Amino acid sequence: MSSSASSPRVPRSWLAGLALLAAAWFAGPAVAGNRSNEAPQQTPAALYHNYCSVCHGDHGDGNSRAKGSLNPPPANFIDPKLQGKLTREYIAAIIRGGKPRTAMVSYTTQLNDGEIDALAAYVRATFVDHAGDEQLVRGRTLYGHFCVSCHGVTGAGVANAVPAGQPQPRDFTSEAVRKELTRDRLVSAVAIGRKGTSMTGFAGQLQPQDIEAVVDYVQKTLMTSQGGNISGTSAYGGQERRK
Repeated sequence: MSSSASSPRVPRSWLAGLALLAAAWFAGPAVAGNRSNEAPQQTPAALYHNYCSVCHGDHGDGNSRAKGSLNPPPANFIDPKLQGKLTREYIAAIIRGGKPRTAMVSYTTQLNDGEIDALAAYVRATFVDHAGDEQLVRGRTLYGHFCVSCHGVTGAGVANAVPAGQPQPRDFTSEAVRKELTRDRLVSAVAIGRKGTSMTGFAGQLQPQDIEAVVDYVQKTLMTSQGGNISGTSAYGGQERRK
């Protein structure tokens, strides 16, 4: 006789049980892997960049690439006429509920309550509170022209912005950097640069009052908020909000 003829037959119920055990074995690690892939907590600056800047602009002035295709245009957060209206509570309410007859939609499926409140506070503190401050408006413009390519929109620094082996651009949102960089040191760095780094001086291109304006903008906006890691895309890759 062949060996197969003498082998005992395994009951089908046993085979089914073994199949279930195998499925459970292989499914377990997959579930754990999904948990480890959850998006990290986003800073308010990152939330603004990922959800708001496409319409309201990197500087909150509504000057974005989407502006020309939106009617009515996005709100200009630095418009002095809106300063009294745009309270933190009002901004949070618009983020939650959207605004009828505009392109502003509700974000409650993408952001949780804490993130919405933090984002509203960020918009108010970073843009609205400085509306009408010509010094900061000037500083913001100059920062965008001379500084943003290395230090980034939020001041957190741009990875690989300088040649390998050289110190990376300062992260103005870092607690350690905020404590270290006094106003005098910032003015000096903008004016004459920093030896041993890619930071060159701009005294030959900027007037003293312009250097002061850039430093004001860095200190009063970028160094008072935390930029964190910004993806430049959707904060959660299109996933539903975290509960």
